Amino acid sequence: MTELWMRDLAPDLLLVNGSVTTMDPTQPSAEAIAIKDGRILALGSNAAIAALAGPATVTRDVAGRRVIPGINDTHNHLLSMGNVLNEVQLYATRSIDDIKRLVAERVQTTPPGAWILGRGWDESLLSDRRFPNRHDLDEVAPNNPVVLERVWNMLLANSAALLAADIGRNTPDPPADQLYAGRIERDANGEPTGVFRDRAKRLVQSAIPPRTIADHEAAIRTACAAFNRAGITSVAEPGLFPEQLRAYHNVHAAGDLSVRVSLCQAGWGFGSPDDDALVEQRIANVAVFTGFGDEWLRMDAVKFLPDGGIGDRTALMFEPYANEPDNRGQFVIGERDLFERILWCHDRGWSVDCHACGDRMIELVNRAYAAAQQANPNPRVRHRVHHAYLPTPTSLALMREHRIPALATIPFITNLGESFVTSLGEERASRIMPLRTYLEAGVPLALGSDAPVTTYDPFVGIYSAVTRKTVYGRVLGAEERISRLEALRAYTADAAWVTFEDHLKGTLTPGKLADIAVLDRDFFTVDDEEIKELKSVLTIVGGAVVHDETSARDNA
Repeated sequence: MTELWMRDLAPDLLLVNGSVTTMDPTQPSAEAIAIKDGRILALGSNAAIAALAGPATVTRDVAGRRVIPGINDTHNHLLSMGNVLNEVQLYATRSIDDIKRLVAERVQTTPPGAWILGRGWDESLLSDRRFPNRHDLDEVAPNNPVVLERVWNMLLANSAALLAADIGRNTPDPPADQLYAGRIERDANGEPTGVFRDRAKRLVQSAIPPRTIADHEAAIRTACAAFNRAGITSVAEPGLFPEQLRAYHNVHAAGDLSVRVSLCQAGWGFGSPDDDALVEQRIANVAVFTGFGDEWLRMDAVKFLPDGGIGDRTALMFEPYANEPDNRGQFVIGERDLFERILWCHDRGWSVDCHACGDRMIELVNRAYAAAQQANPNPRVRHRVHHAYLPTPTSLALMREHRIPALATIPFITNLGESFVTSLGEERASRIMPLRTYLEAGVPLALGSDAPVTTYDPFVGIYSAVTRKTVYGRVLGAEERISRLEALRAYTADAAWVTFEDHLKGTLTPGKLADIAVLDRDFFTVDDEEIKELKSVLTIVGGAVVHDETSARDNA
């Protein structure tokens, strides 16, 4: 009989010669990390960690590079971003000619009659100082239906797409008594220009061939690979429908998920009015609630979309938009329904994640969250506000008292900031996403991207938090800047707290998941302008290497 039979207790992987930032105040820094069974076994000096190695241990020398916890994006449409990565990306366009050039390039590789989709244009950044229209697209794509989503809440369609959707001058706008109805933009002759707003977008979108579950699975795999290259190891994915949840399950079951995902079901305001009527039954039929799942895939929250955005002047505000004295934005979900539906989710054990941009809507959402907790205290739900642009003093007080986190989609300051100035004026726009105010008020703060509205790159987000600069170099609210360490914490440790996962991840601590990013340059010493150019050269999720370009860089 064998006197002792046991498994190998030596680490599977060592990372040595690093500048490790753990985000754990117990031991803020280290030189090396030992990993075993997908978790962090130990941190310490190079000598202490090297002494733990066994015959099968793999040792990786990270050559003095900065090592941080894997990035956790608290508001990221991973699946949609995977689709956009295979479409025409328009985020960097600065003229209508830029848009036309990119569409023309895609036409060259697309069969006649096939749909061309894209995303990312923003009229406030175009040198033409006008909206693009269908005639612009017709010049370069006469034989393909083309639909290009704006960064948010509008789309542009060419004539072939309008024909496919059976839309013409006699097509009515959505009913005016419908919340967030939107409209078809028309020229002086009453003809559609190709621009569709708010829920009028559905008139075009309904003609686009629907994506299959296999398409969703492919998009998830595409996005996971891209996110791993950016150092992202976790996201909260908001606004999912049943077939998308199934796709995530399938990718996870196949062993192909390399980003941990907190799943937020699509709630009210996120889909069409017809879909809104089915939300309650759909959520009730799931029969589980916040926290169900494992370390890779878990049910997290119900996503609400009760107002619009600032750039398109639909966020619900107390004061009117610039040069529009009668426009204070819109309800997507009425006030009474908002309170009742938040309480309904709360009573069933679901955290609620509300899109809220306008100051009036942010205050309503926080009042509804507070009312739900007062009516039925439940420490196992954590309601939050994403975007969280313009908190009032009342909102700040409620968020502090009830520990309601602000999930600031911070890359917006850089990439959408000019549209905020156009809609609100520079003084009001400078108060959007007041990170320093949130921290000083004692409000929990975490950061996210809202990709594909804008980039998923977390280092653009951190650059935005640290500099408050738009793409044109305008500083919006210098007093709201936060430090690099504070921004990193909001993308790691504090992000994990939002979804009740801070016992699992967010810091490099013995016993926690080994989710790690090794950066190409030192996060803390590069010039501010270089922050947005930082890259992960080695990304590890659960102890497994999911992205590695260290050899190529070391040999360059």
